[in-house]
Amino acid sequence: MKVETREKLLESAKELFSKKGYYETKISDIVEKSGVAQGTFYIYFKSKEEIFLELVKSLHEDLIKKLEKYITLEKECEVLIKDFVKEFLTEVYTNKEIADIFFSQLLGLNQEFKKLYIKKISDIQNLIFKVLNRFFPEEESQILSTLILGFIRQIFFNCLINKNLSLDKMLSKAEKGIDIIFQGVYSEGRKS
Repeated sequence: MKVETREKLLESAKELFSKKGYYETKISDIVEKSGVAQGTFYIYFKSKEEIFLELVKSLHEDLIKKLEKYITLEKECEVLIKDFVKEFLTEVYTNKEIADIFFSQLLGLNQEFKKLYIKKISDIQNLIFKVLNRFFPEEESQILSTLILGFIRQIFFNCLINKNLSLDKMLSKAEKGIDIIFQGVYSEGRKS
């Protein structure tokens, strides 16, 4: 029952944060939507900030689990990276309201959020590096992973800023960008 109640609180918080935003969502809204007593909230979470942090951590862990498969899949490097980027952007787009709150409202407010952001980015870059390192030397893999991560982060930030950008449009831009990156890599005569 405890896990179920905790999950209810997290799901309710996610929905409310997505619809109303972080600042407009109150703990009383979360408990009302969850169908639990106000005191029950505090058994599981100390504050609204803590439940939001837990949501971001949980979404990140799920994303990492989904993306780890690309480290061992047997495909050409460019195809692996395109598939990785497509899945990454699709998952983040699915939770773009939470990401928007995290990046636009909370990142600058709290050391815990900054640490989480750095870890999140580092985890994603490390996965990209591991995929690339099967095909390229370590130094090139490190540079390419930085370049690809920076590119997909910017694509996603543009999506957050331009609220009308569809998932398909974002994925199309990402695929074109990956093509350009690999054209540069392959023009050096290092095609894998």
